Amino acid sequence: MLYIIGRGRGGSTILGNVLGELDGFFSAGEVRSLWDPIVSSGGRCGCGEAAESCEVWSHVIEGVDVWEASCLQNEVVRERNLVRILRQRNRTSYPALDAFAQAMGDVYRKLAAITGSRVIVDSSKRPSYGAFLRFVPGISVRYVHLVRDPRASAHSWKQRRHESATPGAEVTQRGAFDSTLRWDLLNLEAELLRTSESPATFERLRYEDFVAEPRATTMRLAAFMGEVVESTPFKDDRSVRMGVNHTIAGNPSRYTSGIVQIRDSGDWRPAQAQTDRWITTVVAAPLLHRYGYPFTAQNTGTQSRPTRS
Repeated sequence: MLYIIGRGRGGSTILGNVLGELDGFFSAGEVRSLWDPIVSSGGRCGCGEAAESCEVWSHVIEGVDVWEASCLQNEVVRERNLVRILRQRNRTSYPALDAFAQAMGDVYRKLAAITGSRVIVDSSKRPSYGAFLRFVPGISVRYVHLVRDPRASAHSWKQRRHESATPGAEVTQRGAFDSTLRWDLLNLEAELLRTSESPATFERLRYEDFVAEPRATTMRLAAFMGEVVESTPFKDDRSVRMGVNHTIAGNPSRYTSGIVQIRDSGDWRPAQAQTDRWITTVVAAPLLHRYGYPFTAQNTGTQSRPTRS
């Protein structure tokens, strides 16, 4: 399994779906959201069908007590449990973790069997869930820590956006200070998880670098997973053919199919209020240099928006 860690609005949906177009890969979306009653009972899959009637997820959740799974997940993988999970030596000494790990082991085994995939890409993003995955029987996990310029992230979180899994619902908008504090926290949690992993199982990727070289980056991640890819969905270095996917939750771009160009957008730069940019820069300052972002945003790497052509 390839698990993508990062802050929301950081590009995990497009990265996961591009990887999902490779032979042997399956982009599952945010599996962590599967037990949200809104998703499991009427929420839409990337294919457009409700999860309970989707040709993939209907079989995965068949016979599962969604309420019990949701309760176990809420108990085990809450953010404040990250350190406890990292310190855990075996799952049997933590009954809730053991029960949830066995339940998720069944889920991922079903996904692999139904889709015929060798690599499941899970873009659930939460470091605590990523730490939990190490206890799930039958899977081997590698991690990609996906980072995006916090100023671009903050601008995105301030925009109005509809929830892709539930028609009519909207995602909560967040101000620059609030959204950047979360950017700090989730990246620090990712760094904590990184210290407990072998360097061979953990990669860091700036979204700006993926945007600059999407094809080369995709091939590098395939190699990171030990996969030899003979054919790719790329038509050229930036254009990729996207088919219908079966992702759970994520950016509305997951419904896009056809030829998608991964290119620079950068529309947040002229649109972002100077006050918001100043607040974001100050709050994120301790981590900007670590991730290769200058204090001033003008010369930061490019952003992208998937566009259909």
